[in-house]
Amino acid sequence: MADGASLASRVPAARRAGGFDVARFARSAAPMVALALLFFLVWHLVVQAFAVPPYVMPSPIATLRTVATEWHGIAGAAAFTLRNAIAGLVVAFTIAILLAALFVTSDVATRAVLPLVIAIRTAPVLAIAPLLILMFGRGIGTSIAVVVIVSFFPTMVNAMRGFRASHRSALELMHVLGSSRLQIFRKVRLPFALPFIFTGLRSAATSAVLAAMLAEWLSGAPGLGTYILNAAAHSRANLLWAAVLVSMAMAMIMYSLSSQVERWLSDWRG
Repeated sequence: MADGASLASRVPAARRAGGFDVARFARSAAPMVALALLFFLVWHLVVQAFAVPPYVMPSPIATLRTVATEWHGIAGAAAFTLRNAIAGLVVAFTIAILLAALFVTSDVATRAVLPLVIAIRTAPVLAIAPLLILMFGRGIGTSIAVVVIVSFFPTMVNAMRGFRASHRSALELMHVLGSSRLQIFRKVRLPFALPFIFTGLRSAATSAVLAAMLAEWLSGAPGLGTYILNAAAHSRANLLWAAVLVSMAMAMIMYSLSSQVERWLSDWRG
């Protein structure tokens, strides 16, 4: 009986570690669903209370109906934008981690390279957009470049904070054991930095969608940004707000995915 009870107690833990925890997902999704319902309620009340004309702001019901009827066109544009946002975020994340590791381990690199990185990050995207279009064309290259410029900095700053937050005692122990810099980074600095890194990644994930749409506005690439501009140019308010609503949903999905990856990694480490 004791063995049976012990086995039964281990089954939920195994399911959480190796499979999909439905209850945990429901708990994490419930606040988001409640917030979405509140958003639609406030939207409906604003339209009704102030008698907003449909050509300025349609009702949420009309917008959702447009999403359903125009789904083929919206989905194609959204898929293009989402692909660029994810690709740019992966590149930005890789660059951010490499730069953060370099700056933490080398004061010379910090003094030489960090000012250049800050200058690139603070340069207005609108000002350098023509140069990016000349370099990468009007397709996915420009979108990825804009996403990288906008998204890498929050992750890099948080990763630097995390790498420097490692316990001194753990670092001293690794030095006593004769560990290499790579071993110290992999076994001490990186595990301590993971919460900081994912904090920056969540911020970067939401801005990646906006950055991809901004690149489309500038280059005319066939994504959700251009889709919104075309809807505005033809005075199709329902279609414009439907595309905006889908872009908001995409940003929330990116945020949720980064949070879910952090939880999976935490469970795996635990």
